[in-house]
Amino acid sequence: AVGKNGDIFDDNTGRLIKAGTQIKFGLHLHPYGEETPVMVHVGLKLYPEGYVPKYQLVSQHMGDDDDLLIPAGEKGVRTDGYTMLTRPAVVTAFQPHLHTRGQAQCIEAIIPQTDEEGNVLIQAPGHSPAPLMRQMTLNCVPQWRFNWHLVYNYSEEAAPIFPPGTVIHISTWHDNSDTLRVNPDPRNNVVYGQRTIDEMSFAWVSYYYIDDEEYKARVAAKNARTSNNQ
Repeated sequence: AVGKNGDIFDDNTGRLIKAGTQIKFGLHLHPYGEETPVMVHVGLKLYPEGYVPKYQLVSQHMGDDDDLLIPAGEKGVRTDGYTMLTRPAVVTAFQPHLHTRGQAQCIEAIIPQTDEEGNVLIQAPGHSPAPLMRQMTLNCVPQWRFNWHLVYNYSEEAAPIFPPGTVIHISTWHDNSDTLRVNPDPRNNVVYGQRTIDEMSFAWVSYYYIDDEEYKARVAAKNARTSNNQ
């Protein structure tokens, strides 16, 4: 993506590339009537042969809306997408991906209720019939710029740790008005598509799963750090 900085990998993490894997490029190109060469390169930095990192890092599309529709002339058009984390997880990075009409994007977590050790509650305390979920805003990019697809990497201490069943919620806003200087054509409705003059509304979210025992240990350590800082 245009203006992207690097992904930062935590210690003992890596992306699994299986033998025989084919690398696919998704290039935002648009024909303009001339034959033009395109230079594409890929570089891989591998662990030493035989070394297997403990955690398998995943970078996943979250918030996609293939039915995206941004009416002509409108500003602040909102779309939402939801993805569930099925196991305990550590989120390491957030990278919005929009095109020229992108206005803003936020990532929040909708988190199941847990006890002090991090166990997800099946029965709510007191007289409530069901446990409540709580919302936590992680980051917002309030002034999107197409030329800066920045990756927001969390430090290891700040990386959010979530219980199973947490839902990652991506909220996106687009501006298709004539007040947007870089709008290709505010007279047209805009839909999802691969061309730069089309739009997208997702984020790359990087995370890795951990087991229940490690999750509880990390929650305890984080709670201890919070107590010591108070």
